[in-house]
Amino acid sequence: MASAFVLAAVIGLGPGWWERHLYRQTEALTGVGSKVQPGTLTDARRKVDPGRSSQQIVAALGDPSFSQSSLGSSRHDLWAYYYADGTMTLTLTDGIAQRISMAYGPPFIPTSRRPL
Repeated sequence: MASAFVLAAVIGLGPGWWERHLYRQTEALTGVGSKVQPGTLTDARRKVDPGRSSQQIVAALGDPSFSQSSLGSSRHDLWAYYYADGTMTLTLTDGIAQRISMAYGPPFIPTSRRPL
């Protein structure tokens, strides 16, 4: 009898839980709720240069607001630092900064569409 109750609960609650789980993962992949860093974009740019290691960048700026990685023959990372006055994007290959780009203007940070 107890196993029938457990089976009914899993069948009834399992799909909803799984859907919410996938939704949270999708939000994390798109940067929902990324933090805005203290300071200004120009000041942050002065602290990093191409050729710096990821450890040096984290020591200078802190953890990125948003990051994505991919693995292949080498590791490629895309880090975004959001500031009130703009966004700095760093492209890293094997943990070394290759390119740094800046875009002035308020950053676009996705928000959750999940009901409260």
